[in-house]
Amino acid sequence: MRRFLPLLILSLTLLACAPVAQAPELASPAAPYTRAAFGPGWADPNGDCLDTRAELLADLSTVPVTLAPSGCSVRHGRWIAPYTGQVVTEARDLDIDHIVPLRYAWGHGAASWSAEKRARFALDPVNLLPVTASANRSKGARGPLDWLPPDQGFRCQYVLRFRRIARVYGLAFTAAEERDLVALTGRVCGV
Repeated sequence: MRRFLPLLILSLTLLACAPVAQAPELASPAAPYTRAAFGPGWADPNGDCLDTRAELLADLSTVPVTLAPSGCSVRHGRWIAPYTGQVVTEARDLDIDHIVPLRYAWGHGAASWSAEKRARFALDPVNLLPVTASANRSKGARGPLDWLPPDQGFRCQYVLRFRRIARVYGLAFTAAEERDLVALTGRVCGV
């Protein structure tokens, strides 16, 4: 035993001092949130020069959109901003909002997701809405327990979509948060 004790101490010392290997695609749950953890931003996966923002605006416009001369961005269309109910015709007046904000998701489990899953979440059209800049700023990174759309007619759909997205991606809620979300759903959806 005496002869192995120095080797045991040396081994434990080396283990304690050795850097811990971590899969590069995973972030430490204790790591602070950064937008970059969810990928570089709007992407153009099909290579048509219209990024995710432009394609979403084109898909959700109630009239055919007008593109910029380059053909790579949307200039005009007609959108009903769901948080406020406002009709918007200038694409520059809209933000694309994540229904489940990236920072919110980070604090509810996304910090431990792979980089691929975080990028998929950030670009998932089910989680994206064109909204007025002022509504997007007022919402910030808050969820439905702390913020609801000013347009009361959209609140039920907002809460239901938020909860569905959270469930699909496996976001974690405390028992109290889950209870409060269920109660909120009942209040805003009348069930």
